[in-house]
Amino acid sequence: MQGFIFDIKRYAVNDGPGIRTTVFFKGCSLRCRWCHNPESQSPKHETMTVKRKLGDNIFDDIQQVGYTIESGQLVEQIARDEVFFDESGGGVTFSGGEPIMQPEFLLECLRGCKQRNIQTCVDTAGAVDTPLMDKIIALTDIFLFDVKTMNSETFAEYVGTGFDMVMRNLAKVAENASRVIIRIPVIPGVNDDEDSIDQIISVLLQYPRVREVSLLPFHRTGFDKYRRLGRNWQMGDAHNLTQEDLQPLNNKFAAAGFQLFST
Repeated sequence: MQGFIFDIKRYAVNDGPGIRTTVFFKGCSLRCRWCHNPESQSPKHETMTVKRKLGDNIFDDIQQVGYTIESGQLVEQIARDEVFFDESGGGVTFSGGEPIMQPEFLLECLRGCKQRNIQTCVDTAGAVDTPLMDKIIALTDIFLFDVKTMNSETFAEYVGTGFDMVMRNLAKVAENASRVIIRIPVIPGVNDDEDSIDQIISVLLQYPRVREVSLLPFHRTGFDKYRRLGRNWQMGDAHNLTQEDLQPLNNKFAAAGFQLFST
């Protein structure tokens, strides 16, 4: 079975525990204003302009974004890093974009990895409705579940449609998955205030099996990608956040009984 991806990152240390190989699926149902991988959003081929230098000359090079790959071929590429997985407690992370937008292909990849005893992780925002969700959960060792906000109006303004779907999938994953790490991108003016964090904590406390949280500071590293894709950056002059900026919010999660996980 073929799927559509745009990158494979080896020796990744920020996409789950241990050393990981991260596979970036192309296509996402959301349009987060701060997305740092805007090339992941479209489910189709697209081009990105890259500056190249040859001697003293600088020129634009047109780079193709996205390519098809067979599930078996992808699993073979992932398996090349098994020695690093075994030594570090790592594995493969299927990210994106949104990997669950290609549920059949994702399932084939998960099955292939499980047959090789490779630890599987799915990084999802949950804004996908698929009858295969239960099967995906059964073959996934770790979910990285991205939570942006628990306010439906804020979600609609800054993220897109599908808030109710996200909440349903969050409940299903929280109640059935082997392990769930909640990842919260902290965005200036969107969810970096204590009331927003209190809302998130209140909802997560409903799921006693979910107690690992990772807060991710906003950064502007995607800014140049928008220009290269011919799109407009929608975050204005929002400034980068640091781990120090997030400390008061981390403290709130710790006080509520959550373990802070660094991903």
